[in-house]
Amino acid sequence: MFHLSENSKKLNVLDKTGDIIDNISRQPCVEFIILPFYKNITSIPSNLYRNLLNFINNCNEKSIFIILTSPICAVDFCSNIHNHLFLKLWIAVKTKYDDISCENLPSSHSSLLILTKNKDSLKHTKTRIAYTYCPYCKKTTKDYGGKKHLYHEFGTLISDVWRHISISYNEYPSTIIDILRDLFGLDPYINLNVYDQRNIYVDNHCTNKYIEYKETVNNINKSNLYNGDCIEILKSIPNNSIDFCFADPPYNINKKYNNWNDGIDIKKYFEWCDLWLAELARIIKPGKTLAILNIPQWCIRHYHFLSSLMDFQNWIVWDALSLPVRMIMPAHYSIICFTKGKPEILPGITRKINSMLEETSLRTVSDKYCSRMNCIEERNSLKIKDKENISDLWWNIHRIKHNSKRSDHPCQLPPNLMFRLISLFTNTGDVVLDPFNGVGTTTLSADILKRIYIGIELSEYYHGISIKRHNEILSNIDPFRKLHNNIPIAKNSRVSRLNKQCYIVSKKNLQLEVKRIKIELGKMPTRSDIIQFGKYPIEYYDKYFIDWGEVTAAAKTTGMTEYKNSNQDTKQFSLFDVIKRNEH
Repeated sequence: MFHLSENSKKLNVLDKTGDIIDNISRQPCVEFIILPFYKNITSIPSNLYRNLLNFINNCNEKSIFIILTSPICAVDFCSNIHNHLFLKLWIAVKTKYDDISCENLPSSHSSLLILTKNKDSLKHTKTRIAYTYCPYCKKTTKDYGGKKHLYHEFGTLISDVWRHISISYNEYPSTIIDILRDLFGLDPYINLNVYDQRNIYVDNHCTNKYIEYKETVNNINKSNLYNGDCIEILKSIPNNSIDFCFADPPYNINKKYNNWNDGIDIKKYFEWCDLWLAELARIIKPGKTLAILNIPQWCIRHYHFLSSLMDFQNWIVWDALSLPVRMIMPAHYSIICFTKGKPEILPGITRKINSMLEETSLRTVSDKYCSRMNCIEERNSLKIKDKENISDLWWNIHRIKHNSKRSDHPCQLPPNLMFRLISLFTNTGDVVLDPFNGVGTTTLSADILKRIYIGIELSEYYHGISIKRHNEILSNIDPFRKLHNNIPIAKNSRVSRLNKQCYIVSKKNLQLEVKRIKIELGKMPTRSDIIQFGKYPIEYYDKYFIDWGEVTAAAKTTGMTEYKNSNQDTKQFSLFDVIKRNEH
């Protein structure tokens, strides 16, 4: 696969031999440390973290530190770092891992931690990843629809989930190194130092020592929806009575919920999180799963607290591209899973008979193929084997983007995410609990899958919506159906929503007109330029677009086609190649 980095001075690669503590760099460098793919905490050498921190402490203050290892080692290390070290990115890298159990979720990603010794923003080049193409229809694996004019001809900005490469953990990660050389090819960095520590800090292959629980299991036989404070309501639920707990809490990043201040002091936020996490740990049955969805940095803190009460089970990566807020697109959302004692064999992996919905949820189209319906239908007719079982890297569950599928909630989860989680961790008749049920996505999914459900929601407004939707199921109405002319009040971004209107000229044609004017003038057009040289009234731009950035979006990029450019078969683009071709 190929990538394109703008204005990059490719770093020199220096392979360092021996222990990291014997190779201290005094100059600002990019320090890349490769560790074994540890399976569990007991496999990690006792001196590893101490030596890592000593190495980092003695390196140059401006150096960038990159660690490649397994998710369990990554989260455990991050939960032990001190205030002088800052996690900038947690990148999930697609990985071929041979040790796969037929009874557990296959591991298919490694963790690439990027840390610095200062609070400054991470400096790196603008890097794009080339489009991938469906081997059947030959189009891009992602369907860009009518927005192809807004994308770059080479590819999309790199994100913090790297599925465009696939490494083998027993081999030298040359593909990662190639990206890092360009991604951080900026002053003051000259060298990328590689420390392969896999033969020094080896995996001890120790067996996990699970906490033993011999408490009485209590059974709940009735579904219920509660309106109130989750901590108080959780206290009324019996010990060891829930088969699967799922929590998608407020992230404390200033989302506008109906009845929650999502921007409280961070210390108070985590103290509050610890209270409901402790209750969930109490009520989950031994061997069953508690899963928390959050951003990686917050999941580290949840891990730090829960590891004293429960046993780590999985770090699931949900590749769910969010709002573009930086040049490395935020796509890595973590589902961190814990069990009370030794985990039971996963029902979704070992169940011999699945319902149609369970089967659909637990198998996925290979990411080599596109998801266009006409292509899927043709592949099915030809019996092309394009399906595979899920692993711990989930990429094909997309956020709800269209109002027609959204209830009045700012952070509504897609039902396919909950169908997959519930199908994976539970059987028919098991009890599913969500302490932040919102408008009911979790409990509705459990209801449809014939599980007993308990939902808790603080907001009376959201609670009322969830009750209404559950009543729709009783009337054989799909609560996740498409609703025409549905315009929810809540919004997932801070950008204001435009009023629904008829477009005399399409937004695409208006944006392409701005691009034409740019080419004609040799500069980005101003409002006055569009009035003077454009063929459409300026009022259209004022009415149809949120801001001037959206007006000029097509003029800032090259546009793309769904079909492969022949140059991508032969070499990596340089920025000069792209500019030169655009001039012609």
